[in-house]
Amino acid sequence: MITESDILAGNLAYYGDRHNNRQWRQLFSILVDEMYQSAGATDACHFLRHVGSRLAAAHPLEEQPTLQTLETTLNGVLGELDWGWVRLNVDNRSIRIVHGAYPGIQETADHWRQAVAALLEGMYQDWFQAQNQEVRLQVKCTDDSQSGALVFRCGS
Repeated sequence: MITESDILAGNLAYYGDRHNNRQWRQLFSILVDEMYQSAGATDACHFLRHVGSRLAAAHPLEEQPTLQTLETTLNGVLGELDWGWVRLNVDNRSIRIVHGAYPGIQETADHWRQAVAALLEGMYQDWFQAQNQEVRLQVKCTDDSQSGALVFRCGS
């Protein structure tokens, strides 16, 4: 009998294969590995956050009136990029960001998930900062879910 986790794994493999262009997969995997080996994890993550910030700047968001409209707008941009989906909710004094179906979700390279998380940190930090210019916000990947999504926190 197929379990829920088998279904989820099958869906992720299917979407990951379809939405992760094979012509670029090896190149980016090697590029990320080389970055981490040459520069180290700290510098590689700083660089990737900067790249994420540049990606966000290339897709600027107007200020949104509610968290729900921000989520909808973010999902529109992520859909255009074919970078997965996001769900937002308020958790204590921060915003919890759950990002699923990111590029290369089934990639097994050592640093891939950390690299994608750093890119997304840069993107979300810029997008969320545009929503509230008065308070300096920080976005940090805090976890990954059992189903493969990355979990971030946004707060001051």
